[in-house]
Amino acid sequence: MLPLKTLIQSHRRPVLAALGSLMLGTGVVAFGVSPNLPDAAQWPVRQVVETVDAPLAEPALTASTPEFLIHQSQLTRRDDSLQALLKRLGVDDREAQSFLARDVTSRLLLTGASGKLASVTRTPEGQLKTLSVRWVDANNQRVSRLVVEQQDGGFNARLEQPTPRRLVQFGSLTIRSSFYAATDQADIPDAIAAQTVEAFSGDLDFQRDLRRGARVGLVYEAFELDGEILFAGQLLGAEIQSGQETHQAMWFRAPGKAGEFVSLDGESQRRAYLASPLAFSRVTSSYGPRIHPVFGGQKAHKGTDYGAPAGTPIRTVADGVVSFAGRQGGYGNYVVIQHPDKAATAYAHMERITVRLGQRVQQGQTIGTVGSTGTATGPNLHFEYLVKGVQTNPSRIASDPSVSTVAVAQLPGFKQESKAMREQLAMAASVALAHAQ
Repeated sequence: MLPLKTLIQSHRRPVLAALGSLMLGTGVVAFGVSPNLPDAAQWPVRQVVETVDAPLAEPALTASTPEFLIHQSQLTRRDDSLQALLKRLGVDDREAQSFLARDVTSRLLLTGASGKLASVTRTPEGQLKTLSVRWVDANNQRVSRLVVEQQDGGFNARLEQPTPRRLVQFGSLTIRSSFYAATDQADIPDAIAAQTVEAFSGDLDFQRDLRRGARVGLVYEAFELDGEILFAGQLLGAEIQSGQETHQAMWFRAPGKAGEFVSLDGESQRRAYLASPLAFSRVTSSYGPRIHPVFGGQKAHKGTDYGAPAGTPIRTVADGVVSFAGRQGGYGNYVVIQHPDKAATAYAHMERITVRLGQRVQQGQTIGTVGSTGTATGPNLHFEYLVKGVQTNPSRIASDPSVSTVAVAQLPGFKQESKAMREQLAMAASVALAHAQ
């Protein structure tokens, strides 16, 4: 054995090669001697027939078998008749139509405003099973629903008032052309846009003061039912970043008092005068000397002109009493309001006047609409600010101090609400940043 071991070690590589060849050859031989199996296609075919004791029965349709039903929805139209609406919903059911026509509750289907959501469940042949009609009163935040169901061979109708679920929504937008256009593009409800203007109306003219690229973050209520947002509620907080300036406001209701917009430091956002008599507008001519657009030549312009479409609501910029309302020469339809600080504001070229002499008005109240009466080249509002009867630059009114007498910052619960609002506005800002990226 020792000489063999010595031989293997001295000729290791040739010996291992020989062993490998031997093993490979053995494998080939093993494959070569495997028996050949017959082709399965050549095997004989044999048919086997067996008797079945009982035939397979088809399952009988019973009363418990689910009925095939169709669900369909349509919005009611202004000129809808009962027959036209049911036809669009695929309902062909004389008994149902007769019930809906004579039932007092069911008449709510087509009374009031159009745009109600009508949904039916019916058979493929058009037989009505259920009808549900929903409409929303956004001003009063109320939802109504008419439900008609087939029961015991007839129909039954009832009126429901379901309670929507309150949600807190975050919104953001960037000003590209105007605030109003940006809210439309960002799907911000009109009611929230209007409240945003109200919250900052003492600080900002939303047409002149918001620069291109300004960012707005919003926190507001929304109310949902059946997975659908039905209407917006209260603006809870807002932040506007325009250039180097940042404005913040939140809605706060002190115990036993009406709610108001305040800064996050507790100062009232309400000012003695609003920054503009129009919620959305553009300044077409400022206070000071100018070339008269009708008569030509340089002439002192004693007010500010705002361009806006005819019919745009005009609001009084402060509380006061109407001291003139009527026609006044080149001013056309003209209103003057006397304010508690002895100053007055005047509104000219109005299309329509909606206040009367001696009437008390509150800040923000609509007093008429934009027009082109008198000496005017087109729809606009000529706005004047009079101090002791002398026309003064209207831009001065925006600097008047707050009229709030409530020390909001010291009220119970304010600091906690303010802190929570800062966090929510930061979340709204992050939403805006994510959209920008």
